[in-house]
Amino acid sequence: MTDWTGPAEPLDRDLLPVSGESVGDPGAKGVVYVVDASCYFKEYLEPVDDASPLDELIGWRRSLPQSERDFLDEHCAWPLRRVHRDGRTTGFLMTPAPDVFWADMLGERHTVELQHLIHTAAAKRLGLDVPDRSERLRLVRDLAALFALFDTHHMVYGDISEKNVLWTVRGTPRVYLIDCDNARPADSPHAGSVMARNEGWRDPLLGPDDRPDIDSDRFALAVFFYRVFYGVTASVDQDQGRILLPDDAPHLPELEELLGAGLGLVRPRPSAARWLAAVAAQRRPPPATVAAAPPEADGSRRRVFAVTAAGVLVAAAMAVPLIVGQTHRDTTPTSASSDMISPAPPSPPSPSPSPSPVSLGRKEAMAQWAAGPVKMRVDHYNSWVYWPEKGDDEEPASWAQLRISLTNRGDAGLVLSDATGRLLLVTNAEPEVPSALVTVVELPGLNAGQELYGVPFQDLLTFTYGGEKQDVAWKGEQVDPGATFTADSPDGNGVSYELTPPTADPGDDQDVTPASLHIVGVAWVDETGEVQGFTPVSAWTGPNTTDSFLAK
Repeated sequence: MTDWTGPAEPLDRDLLPVSGESVGDPGAKGVVYVVDASCYFKEYLEPVDDASPLDELIGWRRSLPQSERDFLDEHCAWPLRRVHRDGRTTGFLMTPAPDVFWADMLGERHTVELQHLIHTAAAKRLGLDVPDRSERLRLVRDLAALFALFDTHHMVYGDISEKNVLWTVRGTPRVYLIDCDNARPADSPHAGSVMARNEGWRDPLLGPDDRPDIDSDRFALAVFFYRVFYGVTASVDQDQGRILLPDDAPHLPELEELLGAGLGLVRPRPSAARWLAAVAAQRRPPPATVAAAPPEADGSRRRVFAVTAAGVLVAAAMAVPLIVGQTHRDTTPTSASSDMISPAPPSPPSPSPSPSPVSLGRKEAMAQWAAGPVKMRVDHYNSWVYWPEKGDDEEPASWAQLRISLTNRGDAGLVLSDATGRLLLVTNAEPEVPSALVTVVELPGLNAGQELYGVPFQDLLTFTYGGEKQDVAWKGEQVDPGATFTADSPDGNGVSYELTPPTADPGDDQDVTPASLHIVGVAWVDETGEVQGFTPVSAWTGPNTTDSFLAK
């Protein structure tokens, strides 16, 4: 298969063998054609004289470190190579949306769009399964991670809409953005370039001629959370400075506070990194809830509280809306999963040796965790430091790579497809991580001064060893009660944790001991963040080498 996207220089339109098959409906700017299974071509309706905005996007992607470029490619139909004819730009090449973002809808194959996630009645008529709130929250987390990457590099997407966001809950819930040629660096000198702005998602603080910016992307992220997580079919409706939530909405104070600030009229709004951290924190027990307000005259219950902007309490005549728990007539409530914190009465807890609310020392906690319902064993591991060559833009990093066996000693199935947030590398010092996409959490139940920290793994790492490309990825799905799961290959169920190097001295790639990275073990946590299984570094057997990690 031809690598159409490899070279950096533009491709002559006459050398591009387009099949003639188009994908989707023609857009305002162009038509998307199939080149082959690996490549699509978006051809503009009118050729463009100024190629610099498109070249900015293509050059930015190429400048990213490999891990961030891979993450971008997994989440965006980003422009990869410009196509021209007679000195004028006619379009660009991009990769197709992966198969998981497509579905059969009444006998026809279509992309699964944001509109199918919001308008659930229509989606069900098309034969689509409707995700529950736990899956919807993981979709919010994925979009927040992508926008955190954009924030880090001062990139503006600017075009969130019900057509431009694809989604899937097959495997790991994630999103995929299309129409990415509308994106721009925040400081782009091309002030005259046009960026699409969908009115239902448009920041009310933008003037008629204002272009989208980083803060308007943050507004769109808050709208995405509001409409996706709560199942609200209508556009944002601020009723006298209030945001209405459905009756069955779980009470999540931190996220409600971010929602109020994100939809309000005060800049700067909460960053994508704050959203990412707050969503990740919902795997831990929520803080104490506020006292419930008295019933209203119509029998419904309201939940009203003020939220803050930049740490300042906002009063009733507000730039930041209040959050009101009340039946919203334009909502399609989704069921609350057992994976989500819910206002419903909790079911009786199953016996678990996880730490009680009483604080424990590290040794006590690790002993209780190891005796939990998830038995863990590390079969293969490798820890090493990567130092980029002189002149490279990439940052040095340390990696801990593991292949793990899990035995489910509980009464319910162990969901492995959620492992990115459950399988944590445990460290005895709060680590720095090079990637803005990784959120470190503090593990619960430990004495002050004896805290332990958990680092989620990155879902895909590619590195070269022995002259060959090596993929480390996770594809596990579920372990039934009493069964054991073993990661039999790195590209099927290997995990990679990224940390900062233990030393500032540059050198060749080198193996390092886990202890030098402050690693004390690896843990499995449940949906609340409580540790259900643990194995310490002292129990890891076998050589700490790449050959051992890659062994079949």
